Amino acid sequence: MLRNDDDLDVMFELVSSSGLNRVKVSVFDAGSTSGGGGGSNSGCGGAGGDQQLAILRRDWKMDVDKQELEWVPSFCMHKETVLLSAGWSALIREVMQKFAGGVVEFRNALAKYAMHCGFEYDFVKNDQERVTAVCREKKSGCPWIVHGRVDKLSRFFYIRELNNVHNCDASALKVKHSRASSSFIGKLILEEVRSRPQKRPVDVLDDMKRLYGLSISYKRAWTGVEKSKAEVFGDYSTSFDELRWWVEAARCSNPDSVFDIEFDPQTKRFVRMFVAFRASIYGFNHCRPMLFLDGTFLKARHKGCLLAASAKDGNKGLFPICFAIVDAETNVSWSWFLGKLRDILSNERDIVFFSDRNDGICSGIANIFPRSPHSYCLYHLKMNLRHALSGLKGGFKEHLVSLFSMCAHAPNEKMFDDLIADLKSQGKGRVITFLSRLPKEHWACAFFPGKRYGEMCSNLAECFNNWIQEERHLPVTQLVDRIRVKMMENIAKRSQVAAKWNFFICPNMNKELENSFHVSKSWNVKRSTTDVFEVLSDPSVMVNLSNQTCSCFDWQFRCFPCCHAVCAIYNSGKDLQNYVDPYYMVETYREVYLLPIYPIPTLGKPAPGGNEDTILPPLSRKPSGRPRKKRLRSNGEKIRPIQCGRCGKVGRHNRKTCKEDLRAAD
Repeated sequence: MLRNDDDLDVMFELVSSSGLNRVKVSVFDAGSTSGGGGGSNSGCGGAGGDQQLAILRRDWKMDVDKQELEWVPSFCMHKETVLLSAGWSALIREVMQKFAGGVVEFRNALAKYAMHCGFEYDFVKNDQERVTAVCREKKSGCPWIVHGRVDKLSRFFYIRELNNVHNCDASALKVKHSRASSSFIGKLILEEVRSRPQKRPVDVLDDMKRLYGLSISYKRAWTGVEKSKAEVFGDYSTSFDELRWWVEAARCSNPDSVFDIEFDPQTKRFVRMFVAFRASIYGFNHCRPMLFLDGTFLKARHKGCLLAASAKDGNKGLFPICFAIVDAETNVSWSWFLGKLRDILSNERDIVFFSDRNDGICSGIANIFPRSPHSYCLYHLKMNLRHALSGLKGGFKEHLVSLFSMCAHAPNEKMFDDLIADLKSQGKGRVITFLSRLPKEHWACAFFPGKRYGEMCSNLAECFNNWIQEERHLPVTQLVDRIRVKMMENIAKRSQVAAKWNFFICPNMNKELENSFHVSKSWNVKRSTTDVFEVLSDPSVMVNLSNQTCSCFDWQFRCFPCCHAVCAIYNSGKDLQNYVDPYYMVETYREVYLLPIYPIPTLGKPAPGGNEDTILPPLSRKPSGRPRKKRLRSNGEKIRPIQCGRCGKVGRHNRKTCKEDLRAAD
């Protein structure tokens, strides 16, 4: 007995699985029979029963045919992909559909609807009050049309006429749609560009095809990215005038901070700007007295250069102190920047500077900080030496560079003199000329007048440059504000993390002490006096706890207990924390990140260009050729070879870009 549609579906499944070709179904009217039981085809069902039976036979045949057709594509199954544009198909639905945004919202919805459906359309009427659009294949007889107008009272746009039926050929469908303009693409990727300023046109090409099923040209993608950047970050030229608003807003939200902007009073063109937040100034007073200086070029339309001074916290973390935007990295710019830096630093500590031996930095430190030690970056010096030794065989050249590094790390003058004599005798003229231009007190530990805290290179400054790599492409106001946001988030995050620490020494430094303990726990220690010990390692050394010195020189060089000192301190029964510099303590670390950097809301920000004395961008000449994306390598800089993880070959490609035929290799 088939009482409902579910019973009928079950019957069809049984028939299909059994392979039957014919099924007899009797239909009767239960209301006209008194005894129940089954009727016949000619019974009370009559003509209506025959008609229902015919419908059943037709539906069953269609179902069987459908199952047969489904076997064909099963040999090449495709994973169904839901495009982000799937919702566009419902943007144009019915007559009297309302668009609260007026005619602009309707045009945008119509363009999305047409792009998703794949047809082109033309406007018959298109003004501020009425819009009429027809299918581009109207000449071929396609009846699709939509017409609407703006309501005079509410100013809403309503669809008045809609024939949403197409009879175009499949050849009329388009994936390269004319309505996918650069302005449309710019609005579509707006939020993604806001979170990822370095959105590339090739990525937009891939996203439009993969996510929306649209094909666009590279030029249209590039123009769309540029329009999106202009919408999110503003215009590059007017951004310099917005710096004045930013400075005033920053002073209100972050009092006691130092901001200074200078421009030429005659030409009204931007010259330079200095930024130092109160939180950074206060935090540096609890960092080790070391500053890493470097400059990096900006990649926006008007170029320029960013100068920065950074420090290290007690856990070896980057802590930016201040930065400046200048028109070029010159001696005048560095002298101005160092003068501003001197004004915000405390006079109670002697600051040690680290740099890459830039001429502007060297002359500026000598004039503005004459008593402060200045260390040249050993990494850059070794690259310069490699360049000076160009032409020599690689093995001998690297031997001389390694010998020069040993001279730089020599702990005393006698060892330095022996090593430098050996270096000069082997390197001869070119090495002697190179060393004659390097004052020993700027690179050799044996003659350095200040505390290095284990630092020999200015790589921390390079870390800051890499930290702001994406921001360097932005307009100048967005650049400055994005750096502020990163500094604000960095301080807030590390402050929260440090609040959870329940130990006395910063984690990274505490880990070094643990490693030193495990290395030295098998050594014997002999006492000489209350504070002098002999550690019987191989070779043995002398440790003086009162002077915090070790004959291995590592304690003096790093200002942190070496493994010999840790062994002597443990065997003496004294507290290890008493011999750790306060800069490495958790309490001091928390002071570094005590003060926050406050937000600068843009609510109430005036429109650009409202002032008569508008600050203009600096004059810059666009260099010839394609813009460079990678930095120029220094003289003698070694390039680390890349070994592909796919083919195993050493070259200039990796697993992602590998094109080697592995079958040929097999």
